Amino acid sequence: MSNRPMPVGKPIAFQGDITKIDPQAFGFFYCKINSPSDIKHPLLQRKIKTSDGIRTIAGIGTWTGWIFSEEMNNAMKFGYQFEILKGYEFERGDIFSGYVNKMYSLRLQYSKGTPMNLIAKLLMNSLYGKFGMRLETTNIDIFDSNNEFELDIFNTLLDTLPESIKNWIKLDNFYIIVRKNLIPYSHNESEDFYYGIDVNIAIASAITSGARTWMSLLKNSSKFNLYYSDTDSVVIDKQLPSFMVGSNLGQFKLEYIINKAVFLAPKVYAFVNDRGEEIVKGITKDTLPQVNFKLLESLLIKDSSLEFNQEKWFKKIIEGEITVNEIAYTLKTTSFKRAHIHMDVEDKEIFINTRPYHYEDIIKN
Repeated sequence: MSNRPMPVGKPIAFQGDITKIDPQAFGFFYCKINSPSDIKHPLLQRKIKTSDGIRTIAGIGTWTGWIFSEEMNNAMKFGYQFEILKGYEFERGDIFSGYVNKMYSLRLQYSKGTPMNLIAKLLMNSLYGKFGMRLETTNIDIFDSNNEFELDIFNTLLDTLPESIKNWIKLDNFYIIVRKNLIPYSHNESEDFYYGIDVNIAIASAITSGARTWMSLLKNSSKFNLYYSDTDSVVIDKQLPSFMVGSNLGQFKLEYIINKAVFLAPKVYAFVNDRGEEIVKGITKDTLPQVNFKLLESLLIKDSSLEFNQEKWFKKIIEGEITVNEIAYTLKTTSFKRAHIHMDVEDKEIFINTRPYHYEDIIKN
């Protein structure tokens, strides 16, 4: 957000390959995309229907979809090919650097865990998410049936806006309505802009695209092997270049030096660091008291699993109920985004790695 251009101004729609007219075109392009067939860690993501539901997968193959121009340009460095079919061109603008740098300087002034540090962090990290919110929000209105004025409003809502009402019930002397929030729009004729919308999908998309582009520097490198990656972290077998490590915005910090690790599922893993300490992520001792490195390591054997119960809270706003139920949970090797690779070790098939899915194989299955 602080150092990448954002899409601003009125979008201009176009048909065909705009880069033949303007090689520096900036915006969102609908393209036919072809990935390199031998890429180990694909960069571009796609939502696809699988046997486990709709998943966001970074696979290989050919498909059509929307992409931000800056992410497209970065992917071309890794061998991706694009045929631009249509899109929307934007102007480049700097709209966040001042705000983000101010919030970050506030964080640095206060120690971690203090209220000001937390407030600055939330203001900085939550900003872009606001631009990607759903347009439709929900209102919950409560009316006193013994109050004539409130009862009139309740009846008026039922008569005039029935399509916006999702549900309503009566509790004691009160009516509770759950309804869609109707966003007010206004038009500025001189500037030809509509106001009242608090979201901007172009900005939210550009920010997340920039984050993926930054993380792509850690994938498919000839300088180190990548074992695990999340949205903002990696586990690799070499030190990162000095320009990527530090206390500045966007830089990484060294969290652990790891001697051995087990990656069982997304966000579920364990490792032993250079001080001999066992650290388990994604599952706590409260949930599974016996959880440790060896337990997760034993589950790498194909078809191994561990079932246990976990408390889960359920809320029913309309009924005014909160229940706590015991839910059965199965811990096993899981990867919805990449295919498993197993190897025979002492007459046992052990999960040792993953490979990218080919989209055609997923669709066939």
